[in-house]
Amino acid sequence: MLKAPEKPTSKIYTIRPYLPSDEESAYQLCRKTCDDGMDGTEIFPDHPNLIADKLVGCFLSLSPQYCFVIDDDSGICAYALAALDVKSFYAKHDDEWMPALRNKYAKPAKKSVKDLTPAEEIIMGFYEKRSRPSEDLYARYPSQIRIDVLPDRLDDASTVKRLLACVLSALKANGSHGVHCEVCVGDKHIVEFYTKLGFFDVSGMISDIPENSMILARAI
Repeated sequence: MLKAPEKPTSKIYTIRPYLPSDEESAYQLCRKTCDDGMDGTEIFPDHPNLIADKLVGCFLSLSPQYCFVIDDDSGICAYALAALDVKSFYAKHDDEWMPALRNKYAKPAKKSVKDLTPAEEIIMGFYEKRSRPSEDLYARYPSQIRIDVLPDRLDDASTVKRLLACVLSALKANGSHGVHCEVCVGDKHIVEFYTKLGFFDVSGMISDIPENSMILARAI
């Protein structure tokens, strides 16, 4: 059961479905939270939309019906983006989203990985084959989710839990019984954030997961 806000506040938050007009704000939010929950805008000065194209653009384009946002008096301060069936989602991702990114971002000239800039490293990933969820993971946690929050504008955990509840309810109503997300091992803040929302490490269910990644999941 959801409880009252943990801190008294006069701010009004509105949880609502994502709209196409929210795309620019969602991209900006992604940039401002991509460095383990902190602002990573300066990491990609030449490609301001790169990190959002990688992390959230596919959800907004391919699965908008399972995307929700939180508005405050300054605009969007959090979102929860999800895909109902990760198998069909990744099929569309590979057939529609990745070709668009390859057209947008040219493959970096061949050089050693250690010489790549952070942006080039991400772009190189657009041209490489990615690991996909195992059958075991898919059977237990068939949906995928991503949540980002601007901590300076939303520090009340109960509001974020309500946002998550909206997304999980939509997924469950359409047949899902579990959800998972991929995070970087080194992003301690993000791992802790998801853990507080009831997610736990299920990385052992995938044999070829990248060494710097982990899979967190929870039942619905």
